[in-house]
Amino acid sequence: MGEIVTALCARAGFEEIDVSGLRGAVSGYVADAPSSARDVLEPLMAAFDVAAVERAGRIVFFHRTPQAPSALARDDLAAESAAAMVSARADGADLPIEARVRFIDPARDYLAAAVSARRIDRAQGGVATLEAPLVLEPEAAEILAQALLAERRAGAEALSLSLGPAHAALEPGDQITFADGADVFEIVRVEEAETRRLELTRARAPSSMRLSLAEPNAPPAPLIAPTPAFALLDLPPLPGAESDERPLAAVFAAPWLGAHALYAGADESLRALAQRPALMGELLWDLWPGPVDRWDEGNRARIRLYAGALGSVSRQALLNGANAMAIESADGEWEIIQARDCVLVAPGEYEISGLLRGRLGSRHAMGAPHPAGARVVVLDQRLARLDVRSHEWGEPLAVLAPPAGAFVGDARRAAETALLPRAAARPWAPAHLGARRLAGGEVAVSWVRCARIGGDSWGAGEPPLGPEGERYRIAVHDGAETVRAAETDAPAWTYETAAQTADFGTLPATLTLSVAQIDANGRPGLNTRQTITL
Repeated sequence: MGEIVTALCARAGFEEIDVSGLRGAVSGYVADAPSSARDVLEPLMAAFDVAAVERAGRIVFFHRTPQAPSALARDDLAAESAAAMVSARADGADLPIEARVRFIDPARDYLAAAVSARRIDRAQGGVATLEAPLVLEPEAAEILAQALLAERRAGAEALSLSLGPAHAALEPGDQITFADGADVFEIVRVEEAETRRLELTRARAPSSMRLSLAEPNAPPAPLIAPTPAFALLDLPPLPGAESDERPLAAVFAAPWLGAHALYAGADESLRALAQRPALMGELLWDLWPGPVDRWDEGNRARIRLYAGALGSVSRQALLNGANAMAIESADGEWEIIQARDCVLVAPGEYEISGLLRGRLGSRHAMGAPHPAGARVVVLDQRLARLDVRSHEWGEPLAVLAPPAGAFVGDARRAAETALLPRAAARPWAPAHLGARRLAGGEVAVSWVRCARIGGDSWGAGEPPLGPEGERYRIAVHDGAETVRAAETDAPAWTYETAAQTADFGTLPATLTLSVAQIDANGRPGLNTRQTITL
């Protein structure tokens, strides 16, 4: 403390000073603009409760400490003050009711911080502000704010009086009291003339001094954008975005420092910008297959989210699309499920039940089971859409996800290579595949088409066919071998007796059949495979 005061006074040209009475350590002090010595020293003196007086031609700095005040009687006053002392009191409305201190906080990478002290009564008044370019702990700054408020309010009451030569020992900083009262005043100025003219203000209790350095605090490590968790999801048409066939991109990073750019293709061109962190996680328990198109009340699963939260919803909200999430299967396909009940069981961990499985035609992706560790992505507006060129569908596509503004080859990028089947344009697997043997030995096979778009209508008539029209490929299997394949324009096919004999040598008692709808480009979509006893 003494070294700081000496250095500041030396810069201002004051060499005759005495700092022997100063104690304590200063963690840091900033003087970054031209100013007078008094303006620079005042915050420091206020923080350490230091007073300065002139004694024998030297400026003496010392801490205010509790002291026994000198008692004065009316007979001690000079004649001019014996009749009446001159007193002054500031208007109560002008007194501060709050003191604010701005300081440098070592716990926050030495950023500016502020604290305040305020009267708790209903007094009216202004605000006293102290810009303290000091490194302080918040607790010390609060003590300083309290002392500042007390000092400013105490200084509003002043006295002027004259004393005779018998009291020549009184100096600025000393305290006095009057025999007929309990009030204590502090001497702030002494003028030597025929009498000693004293100016006093009401004294306040000394504040607690800071006698130690701030706890050393290394600046926190700068925030570095981490390598994000990243997933590409080629999904069927989602409600509200049926016309958008682009795959979804999920990006998550902690801390999230801003958008991530998505580059793809041989030219590594910009294809999307992920503006928000996705809700991503992983399975903690295996999730076994379950029923489709009805409630799965038997399965329960536990998932961990990297960040964010899930909540339970009503059955009606679930049927309207709430709590949809995708779970990745071993072959890279994604099963879409919905969870009615999501119960927080540990920080970031949820147990989900009341499931709807294989949503939006994703039954084929149902794992047997989905193993613990499988990726989970919540389907919401946080996901980005990735632009894919026509020749890139069905081919391995490399996608890079560096932080936005970074180079494509930045070391923090995430990378994934995926084969995108264009799931949004792929016909769904037909349902209700069945077969029965007719009287003549033929087998009548039938199924029901599943519409990708508009299939939820409960009105009369069939759902729209879509651009692919209606054409199917049906196959008959003998173990792993396909013994017969055919195409038809209707959801029915007849397996003739002669064909059965040619394929199996006799009329089979059971048939393993698969059927898939063909899209507009002649490619079969998802198939339904079933073994049927005739």
